[in-house]
Amino acid sequence: MAPIRGDRDAARSSLNPHLRVIRRAEQILRDPTALVALLIVGQIVFWMLAPALTHRSPPLDVVEGYMWGREWVVATYKHPALPSWVLEASRILTGAVGWPAYIVSQLFIAAAFLFAFLLGRDMMGPPRAAAGTLLLTGIAFYAWPTPEFNHNVAETPFWAALPWALWRAVERGRIGWWALAGLLAAGGLYAKLTTALLIATLGLWIVWDARARRCLSTPGPWIGLVVFLAVAAPLAVWLVAHDFLPLKYAADRGAQARIGGLPLFLLSVALNLVGLVAMLAIAGLVGPRRATAAGATHAEPPPAPVAPRALAYLLAVTLGPLAIAIVAAGAAGSNLKSAWGSSMFNFAGMLAIALTSDRFSSTALRRIAITAAAVIVIVPSAYAAVIAAGPWRAGAPVRMTWPQKAISNRLSDIWARETGRPLRIVAGDDWIAGLVGITARDQPSILSRGNLAYSPWITPARIEREGMLIVWDAASRRIPPQLLPLLHGLPTGEERFHWRKKEGTGDLVIGYAILRPK
Repeated sequence: MAPIRGDRDAARSSLNPHLRVIRRAEQILRDPTALVALLIVGQIVFWMLAPALTHRSPPLDVVEGYMWGREWVVATYKHPALPSWVLEASRILTGAVGWPAYIVSQLFIAAAFLFAFLLGRDMMGPPRAAAGTLLLTGIAFYAWPTPEFNHNVAETPFWAALPWALWRAVERGRIGWWALAGLLAAGGLYAKLTTALLIATLGLWIVWDARARRCLSTPGPWIGLVVFLAVAAPLAVWLVAHDFLPLKYAADRGAQARIGGLPLFLLSVALNLVGLVAMLAIAGLVGPRRATAAGATHAEPPPAPVAPRALAYLLAVTLGPLAIAIVAAGAAGSNLKSAWGSSMFNFAGMLAIALTSDRFSSTALRRIAITAAAVIVIVPSAYAAVIAAGPWRAGAPVRMTWPQKAISNRLSDIWARETGRPLRIVAGDDWIAGLVGITARDQPSILSRGNLAYSPWITPARIEREGMLIVWDAASRRIPPQLLPLLHGLPTGEERFHWRKKEGTGDLVIGYAILRPK
């Protein structure tokens, strides 16, 4: 009779597609790897579509990255240039700007999720590792800011992959893992120099942890160090040759962040984690303990505790860089920008699961997964709705709603009509110069902030030979002081661009001056 009853159940199931869907969903909820895979796919798809369907212009850092990428320099006055290389490579591969940057950004975030999961799986098994990874959807940094592919986003997968590779190097003792750790450490520096905070933390951990310390008597760590030095050498040479411009830029930015200082930085870190704490509460991992469900004969036994050494490692990689940054800023009398803590959250979810492991259960994982699924759909949809509504500040559009292609086409045409020459250099307001340059058919270079020291790819001889288009926002007239003497006697003009359907909000007015080539 049993086989017959099984056949009947199978037949009913085949006739009920809804039942099949429910059963498949239940299977996925019980499969930690499938949950992480779905998270990665959802992150890429929804957070790529939200800006691709609503932006008329890429965000500021993306525009800047595109303009620098075509120069193929090791670094700029702000940061090392890895994000610019990636953007330029995406432009070459796709022939487009804008939507490829949104995909690239989400691929970097997804890579961070993957490496966080891999480390968590090594330490506490797949179910808890999946929960710790899904909790990252509750961290603000992995949501609203991610359409802007910048150095914070580019640094994120390195901050997740390096601790994973180092843990495996120590645990498995293979030279390949040590070499990979060295490569990732150097690669992270090319994304952003603040990776040095993580490198310093991991160096201290190697000295502190007995098992890692014993590895120092083997070839692995020293081979990893050689790989790191070899890969990082070009960046070090550039920094010395250019008087450590990115470090000076960071110091200047810190000086500008004096309002609020350290308390404001810590508040921003805490606010980034509010969603994660809420997800923990929904899962029952913090707050009052929930009673066993009615009808259940016994509670699900908790998983084995996380090894103290693994917990110490998670604490180190999560809190160590933050502590070093705070101490260093205090010693230097500087402040910290809120965005500088963005890449430090990769293992916050894993640490939260490790600290609440005695309450973890399959029910907790299910609740976290359902909440993460809701977040990954609702938040990008809200982002798209906000941008599509055409928000503005002080009567002007936010940058993503500027008509970039119209601005580029019209000003490029004016240059061609007035000079009869290719447009090779744009300058002035960096934002507007970038809007002109990113899709201009002649692929001009940008004179960043009108400063030759910030743009070594441009020389006075090149300006004299090729000329320059100088642009600015007529409303604010932000023009770098170095360019003001050049404007005297130059032909100038203004162009108006309508930016939204609502009447009475004012047009964008962009001023321009033409420095003719000789």
